[in-house]
Amino acid sequence: MNTLDKETVKFKLNQIGYGKEFVVIFYKVNGEQRKMRCMMEPPTGEPKNPNVVPVMDLDKGAWRSFKVDSVAFLGEVQ
Repeated sequence: MNTLDKETVKFKLNQIGYGKEFVVIFYKVNGEQRKMRCMMEPPTGEPKNPNVVPVMDLDKGAWRSFKVDSVAFLGEVQ
């Protein structure tokens, strides 16, 4: 299971910013790989867990999240 290091993921998320569409490929808790087209919203308070990123899944129209240590790919949609 090849994943990006946490600092790289956090750096890329900061570069993408809020309100922009991006794609993330990550490993779910059960080990299954998942690709998600999503967008981050500005936080309304302190994060409950800084290692979990809440996002809007643009294909499902629902809030989802992923762990920063499970990310295999992260990139902006052009």
